[in-house]
Amino acid sequence: MCIDFAAFKSFLAEVSALIELHGARVQELAGSPVNVRSSQQLAEVLFKKLGLKPAGKTPGGALSTGSEALERLSGQHPIIEEILAFRVAEKLRSTYLEPMPRLADAEGRLHTRFNQLATATGRLSSSGPNLQNIPIRGPQGARMRACFIAAPGKLLVGADYSQVELRVLAHFSRDPALIDAFQRDQDIHSRTAALLFDKDASRITPDERRGAKTINFGLIYGMGPQKLARELGISVNQAKKFIARYFEKLGVLKAFYETLIEDALLRGFVTTLAGRRRLLPELHSRNQQAQAQARRQAVNTVIQGSAADIIKLAMLRVHADQRLAELDARLILQVHDELLLEAPEAAANEAAQILRRLMQEVTTLLVPLKVDLGTGRTWAEAH
Repeated sequence: MCIDFAAFKSFLAEVSALIELHGARVQELAGSPVNVRSSQQLAEVLFKKLGLKPAGKTPGGALSTGSEALERLSGQHPIIEEILAFRVAEKLRSTYLEPMPRLADAEGRLHTRFNQLATATGRLSSSGPNLQNIPIRGPQGARMRACFIAAPGKLLVGADYSQVELRVLAHFSRDPALIDAFQRDQDIHSRTAALLFDKDASRITPDERRGAKTINFGLIYGMGPQKLARELGISVNQAKKFIARYFEKLGVLKAFYETLIEDALLRGFVTTLAGRRRLLPELHSRNQQAQAQARRQAVNTVIQGSAADIIKLAMLRVHADQRLAELDARLILQVHDELLLEAPEAAANEAAQILRRLMQEVTTLLVPLKVDLGTGRTWAEAH
């Protein structure tokens, strides 16, 4: 990936100013000097001086000041928001803006390593530097991605599978509500919300859609009522009712999950779309926590592992395509469900259409695979 050194430098200056600003506000709200990077000093200020109720402990038994714990305290004191904002800016500085320009080669390109065997589900991971965890959401995500550019005379072509994991779930579970929504190209989260709240999809509120989206994706990752309650800002009891209603309305989905676990218990492994196996001996563990985690991993591996199979098969097709080679359109990055090509400006549109076709036709599911396309000088534009 080519990087724009001037854009990195300018963004670093802004982020450094934000670090100063939020750091100063933390000191002000604390009423005394405090090192925001020190969890011990933060714990002292938050829980002793300001009297906030701790939201968890570290494995070592100390009161936690981790971001997840602080997010649970959000709204209880303005200092919490300042610490979290400080950390977002600090992460941008230390993880991306300062180190990455130093890793570029003489042509201004970063070369990441893709690791085949680093994840249990089969997804590729990226290191040295990690280009798969570049921020994506919000203004900072767009600004960060704008620092990655195409070479002179070229454009970036981005193609992203739309909701591939939910499409895989629809395929495996054969749930008629999910299949119908994808075949009609409807908004799956609004459709799920309509089922959950017994309303027409056109009358679903943004909050109701957000709840349905959280549960749609959360259940793939084995989200329990506690996590759902935190994500949606509701009580654990409400979350339990929400999950029960979800499975009541999507009954085929519940049966699929149960059958998948039964098969895994019987065979000791689960299998992805492309036939990869993952052994799960902990399914028979006497430790309830280990057993529950193995059950979550069983579902997660089948769904996320199959999505990983699909993108890898697509990468092979793209790499082998003769026309893309003739156009000098090269695959330069994979980020989970997204592929990024670099192509000469004149060939970018044709390359984009070929890329979409190859990705959509790579395998046949019970629902169509859908790919969103973008092209531009920067990664932000191409996404």
